[in-house]
Amino acid sequence: MDFESEIITRDFLPAARSLLAETLSDEYGLYQKEIGEKMDITQPAVSQYLNKKRASKKTLRKFRDDHQIMLLIDEAASKAAKDETYIHEFRQILETVRSKGLMGEKFRDTEKL
Repeated sequence: MDFESEIITRDFLPAARSLLAETLSDEYGLYQKEIGEKMDITQPAVSQYLNKKRASKKTLRKFRDDHQIMLLIDEAASKAAKDETYIHEFRQILETVRSKGLMGEKFRDTEKL
């Protein structure tokens, strides 16, 4: 059995970060080093996010197919591009994922920590 925090770290954050990095690259024209600075991660981590090496393709597909999540990713990217915090948007994405059951199979048998 996993703790909910482990699922968030292992599955949710890589997918959300991958989409955020992709948006910062595609929509804002930022280079990997700049994206890393805005997201407070290393350039090699950004490279892995952009090359879909850290996130589950299944989770990415579920997130990408959800209009509400993608709007929140866009809002997070807008804030990150201006060096503003985007934690509120990531919290909203997580709540959306929970409420819609998008990762229900992963959260079903977890314990909150």
